[in-house]
Amino acid sequence: MQKYGMSEEHDKIIHQSKSILKECDLCDNCLGRFFINSTHLSSGKRLGNKIRNSINSRAVTKCYICKNLLSNADLYVKMMQNASMGYEFSTFTVGAILKQSIIERDDKLRSKFHLHGVDGIKTAVTRELGKKFVSKTKKRIDHLLADITFTINFKTERCNVKTKPIFLYGKYIKDKRGLPQKEESCQDCKGKGCIFCNNHGIVSFDSVEGKISKFLYEKFETDQVKFTWIGGEDKTSLVMGNGRPFFAKLLSPKKRNVRLAKKSNLDEIMIHALRKIDHIPNGSIRFKSKIKMLVLAKNGISSNKLKRLKQLVAVPIEITDSNNKQHKRAIHKLKYKKNSLQSFTVEIEADGGIPIKRFVDGFNIIPNISSILGIQCSCEKFDINQIYLSK
Repeated sequence: MQKYGMSEEHDKIIHQSKSILKECDLCDNCLGRFFINSTHLSSGKRLGNKIRNSINSRAVTKCYICKNLLSNADLYVKMMQNASMGYEFSTFTVGAILKQSIIERDDKLRSKFHLHGVDGIKTAVTRELGKKFVSKTKKRIDHLLADITFTINFKTERCNVKTKPIFLYGKYIKDKRGLPQKEESCQDCKGKGCIFCNNHGIVSFDSVEGKISKFLYEKFETDQVKFTWIGGEDKTSLVMGNGRPFFAKLLSPKKRNVRLAKKSNLDEIMIHALRKIDHIPNGSIRFKSKIKMLVLAKNGISSNKLKRLKQLVAVPIEITDSNNKQHKRAIHKLKYKKNSLQSFTVEIEADGGIPIKRFVDGFNIIPNISSILGIQCSCEKFDINQIYLSK
């Protein structure tokens, strides 16, 4: 056997190996793993074989620790290849679920022979599978941000695959009325994903969310799409200008190398500026909106009284939410136009987060259009003309 460093270290390895092999039968992988950190070799299996030849120990039919798991690594690598067919990825990592008895035998032996600083059997298994998968596929290992994660369950002999989410930023324009922004969740799983909704979390596509989701399902072969909307609108609202920004998190995508068009027409909406991003911003996202609303007054209103609307500019708009928490927003610009005795149009540029219909009728918002005019008003409809993300 080739010596790995100082003669004393070599003798120590030989002595310990003889003691261990008298206690139990080990495969070359497990034997070499106990001493690999004391040598300059990279293969535990090769080291184990050298040790065995040096002490004239016979090859074993069944390893006491791993029960020949490591000797059958090629079978599990093939399982990984089959499980990842159809997935696009450049990087991967491997996890393992072992029988508790395997881990206990490994721990017992390492403790008994004082084998400190030695990798455990689970680490050895995942490292060996990773090395062989790299050799077969030329993919790269990334333990932190892998495109795909393999988990080999050695109890059930199955391989589970999980892919890293993809994050997108984009905008949508809605130039027809009657389409709600959000889709109702699947009633069976409450949006978590199940067999009845094909793991999508939604069952229909009759909304902005539904149409964009369906588009992304087909492009990325993803299970679910989770949206972060920059504000919201009514079913009857239009979204014009450059559109409403949104963020999307794609769960378990199969396709990653997708070319995204500058514009995509999805029937009733158009999405554009769609691109991949590293992550969705944390916390609330500040923005401003230009909004045009048609207001109906309960009684006739004079042009002179409408001038009071200017009082809403630059004063704090206090909003009480459903949790009884208060938020302050501001109206930065406002103009109006009288349409008839009991209707008028208001255009504002305001901080995002003002519920427009409540801003008109006055429910839990002070000040509001109704209170300023001294006449009960309601919002017939409102449109989003522009949205600006705050820097």
